[in-house]
Amino acid sequence: MGAYKGKAAAVAFVRDADSGIEVYLSRRPRHFRYYPGSFVFPGGREDQEDPSIIATACREILEEIGVQIDPIKLTLLRETFTSAHAGPVYHMFIFAYPVLGSFDTSPNPDEIDEEIWVTAVEALANYDLPYQTEAAVRTVARFSSINDLFESLKENAERGRS
Repeated sequence: MGAYKGKAAAVAFVRDADSGIEVYLSRRPRHFRYYPGSFVFPGGREDQEDPSIIATACREILEEIGVQIDPIKLTLLRETFTSAHAGPVYHMFIFAYPVLGSFDTSPNPDEIDEEIWVTAVEALANYDLPYQTEAAVRTVARFSSINDLFESLKENAERGRS
């Protein structure tokens, strides 16, 4: 455990609700070796054929939940490394993605046991989330709307480039 395995991407789908920003979480199957039964953002590791980490995110979302996403709408929410004590180490990119209308999924039963929409505050209070998921949800929970969230992420990205 703990060997560096490359890059991985996950997508935090977010939408506005009366009670705050909701996040989409999927439950990993209980037989999975790492984070069994945990609620996480859908995603996975980079393949050699992926031209970019954005392409990884798009491919993984299509494979896991059957949703074709627009790569232009992906905004970096968190860049980090997974924990060495929890398994292989990945350079992790968690992207936020705004959901403004319907969101029809076709979860891959080999990868997902359950899917939920829950407010970020409820997710933190009621679910045992892996650390990186929890940290990203904590960021989302600081905002009252997805517009505010994306404005902040955009400002942070611009500051990072200067």
